[in-house]
Amino acid sequence: MSQSSAKKGLAARFIEYMLTQKPDLFFKILRNTIPVFGNTKTGPVFITRFNDVQEALTRPEVFRVMYAPMMDPSVGPFMLGRDGTTINQRDKGIMRSLIQREDIPKIKAISAKLADQAVSSQLDKKQIEVVNTVSRWVPVRLTCEYFGFTGPNDESMFRWSRATQYDMFHNQDNDPQVHQENIEAGAQMKDFLTELLPKRRQEIGDNPDLDDILSRLLKSRFDDSIKFDESRIMTNIMGTLVGGIETTSQAVVQILEQLFKRPEILEQAKKLAANDDDKQLYQYCWEALRFNPINPFVMRQCAKDYKIASGSWRSKTIKAGAVVLVSGRSAMRDGRQVPCANDFCIDRPDYHYMHMGYGEHTCLGDMVGRIEITQMVKRLLLLPNVRPVSEIDFEGGPFPERYVIAFD
Repeated sequence: MSQSSAKKGLAARFIEYMLTQKPDLFFKILRNTIPVFGNTKTGPVFITRFNDVQEALTRPEVFRVMYAPMMDPSVGPFMLGRDGTTINQRDKGIMRSLIQREDIPKIKAISAKLADQAVSSQLDKKQIEVVNTVSRWVPVRLTCEYFGFTGPNDESMFRWSRATQYDMFHNQDNDPQVHQENIEAGAQMKDFLTELLPKRRQEIGDNPDLDDILSRLLKSRFDDSIKFDESRIMTNIMGTLVGGIETTSQAVVQILEQLFKRPEILEQAKKLAANDDDKQLYQYCWEALRFNPINPFVMRQCAKDYKIASGSWRSKTIKAGAVVLVSGRSAMRDGRQVPCANDFCIDRPDYHYMHMGYGEHTCLGDMVGRIEITQMVKRLLLLPNVRPVSEIDFEGGPFPERYVIAFD
């Protein structure tokens, strides 16, 4: 138990234990007894049922994100921490217009190439430590090749990604060291991009066909009235690293973990990998991740008094200022809306999954993540007699740091 945990009351410590050790049992109890659970005046308040989770996540004007204090000092004002603002509307619109569906074959080709490079370099060892050689490395290299944020070296990119993601989304105890590392990472990224952008402009001048997201941004012309200047380009390119590495890596190792726990399902997934059936393999990946999602919940703050699940027996009024924990993990196991919630089913509609967020906060790179995750899992499943050697090791932090698999 951490020092911060030891200072908490018995009830808070029990909830923390359940969330870390038996989250699905905890959420099942809440869904069936007190679906909206907690102190509705100040929080935290858990929202656990599928319909209520979707209701909360589609009302960003009520349940507001709390990321800005961690984001602004690091990468600058960012769309993800600015619901209901021009920054959110403008920057998200511009970035989504550049990450195009026509890029799917390109993203798939890059992801497959990188996954093969990462795995092939480890074949002589008969073991692979997945996190640091595959599931982090591939997204970092894809950030370079597709998004155009090349970075000085992989080590710096790993460090920047981890430091920013940790503070912005996982530093619930407000650890000042974690926050400072985030600020330093942001400053180093800005220094690097300050030198990179004019170099990239020169490269585009020499080769107008250069095509990645940063190059597309630099080729675009925005009127001064739009206020999308150099600083906005830098912030949004930094965002591709912040949101694209640790979440992707965690998804890969937790998908593998769940497949290894189900030998029959594992064999089916291996056949799909061998047959290059990426569409069906993606369904296996997303269903496996449902049993151990990346986050148990997302944090929001209630901006004004709001009655959740209005008209039902479980309805409660959450007061302005209360911290709300909206649980996608619980929603994806809610049998009222997700049939056979305890079974592994590969024919579920996509809206049953909340791995990439929901509503206004669906991940900007959702299309990219789905492809590269599937390609990494596919390449690892092709290893002969692939099997786990150890459990996922988080080393006391929020992210998987080690996961070793073996093969013949």
